[in-house]
Amino acid sequence: MKFFLTGTVIALIGVLVAYLVNDWSLVYIISGIVAGVFLIWGVLALGTGKNKSTRTTSSEKRREKQQRVTKMKNAVMVAVPNIIAVIVNLVMIS
Repeated sequence: MKFFLTGTVIALIGVLVAYLVNDWSLVYIISGIVAGVFLIWGVLALGTGKNKSTRTTSSEKRREKQQRVTKMKNAVMVAVPNIIAVIVNLVMIS
């Protein structure tokens, strides 16, 4: 939940900056970049792991996989509110 709230705060900051400057295209830039970075980070976190030869037991493999999945989920939870902000901005401007 902490990561979703972080993403929401970032999205709100992007909307606030766009409102204060009166340039709504800044929402695309701020929230879009944040969403893109965190989605890429989540994919990279899911795909990278330790050297397979250093793991000796299946519990180590499961634990490492669980940690990678958790990192990916956290990154997606930060990206989701920013994606929503970009979509809402797109609908409101169109």
